[in-house]
Amino acid sequence: MNDYVTAVLDAATNPSLAGSEAERLRERLDQAGLLADQGKPRRRPSRDETERARRHAGRGTALAELVSQDR
Repeated sequence: MNDYVTAVLDAATNPSLAGSEAERLRERLDQAGLLADQGKPRRRPSRDETERARRHAGRGTALAELVSQDR
């Protein structure tokens, strides 16, 4: 755990990079090997898609009922 904290603090205190504070921190963490690959950009689902998914997820047998049936 101490090695991880030391690596994060070392990455956060290296002032050699330019750009915004977020960019500098991201670069420092990347240099220290602590930044995960972001992959392809993704889009946020629309409000309608989210509401539809929420309604769909609310149907069916409740988890509490399934648990109590197996006891």
